[in-house]
Amino acid sequence: MGGQLISEYTVKDTTKSIDQKINILNSIYSNLATTLSITINEINSKIVDKIFIKSFSDCFYLESTNLLALLYSCERIYNDTFGLYSGITDGSEYTPLVRGGIVKDWTVRFSDLAGIVNNQQIINPVGLGVARAYWTSEKSKLSGMRMIISKEVIDDVKPKLIAKNGLECFGIDFSYNGVVLPLFFSKIETNEENIPVDLFELIWPDMSSCTYDYVDELKKIRKQFDAKSFRHFNKTAEIILKGLIVSDFQHRTANVFGKYKSELENMVKEAFQ
Repeated sequence: MGGQLISEYTVKDTTKSIDQKINILNSIYSNLATTLSITINEINSKIVDKIFIKSFSDCFYLESTNLLALLYSCERIYNDTFGLYSGITDGSEYTPLVRGGIVKDWTVRFSDLAGIVNNQQIINPVGLGVARAYWTSEKSKLSGMRMIISKEVIDDVKPKLIAKNGLECFGIDFSYNGVVLPLFFSKIETNEENIPVDLFELIWPDMSSCTYDYVDELKKIRKQFDAKSFRHFNKTAEIILKGLIVSDFQHRTANVFGKYKSELENMVKEAFQ
């Protein structure tokens, strides 16, 4: 799970001093660490194959042999992160966008060399799994707050092809703590350079309960994006639209569903002004 969008917006913000940038980054990463700690510790208390977590540079790295638990943890982390600063309106903080990649490949956990020098027991993951996860996240030419998934992960969990409110996607149920939870995935056949790819993405927004007002949050953070980065706004709106479509929200409040769907469709097509 990468944090490049967070760093990019903050570091390049010409309206803030260096001290302000450092304070914002410290606040975002401290809050992200708290969110991840709560989520991962809770999930690990309920599963046998624990999720290993490590941070380096502006990235958080998660690893587990339980792919469904890993996917579910990412869904929860993304939902919590998107509303991280929803209550702050003075512009001093803003909701960070994270981006991640999930692959299935080999890794080895080595002792950290600096840790050895300082007499600390620190473990670093090394291997093709780490490199491919980062590449899938950052180099696949896919913008927005997305969790990009390689084909071998989907082949392993074997979701079923389904249609939800006209959207063709893949779905699978994850049994967690006595509750059956649905996970949805969307297939990606071409990236934003029109190059064929064989990738999927996790439809992470949980719109069924409307715990977060995603549309209002998108409106609030729109000013973060300049002409060069505006594609991230469009593509984040697109994945939130997919989250709305696969939810059961339409069956409970059809009038609000239609309003949100229309607004999100407009955000997906919106040009920078």
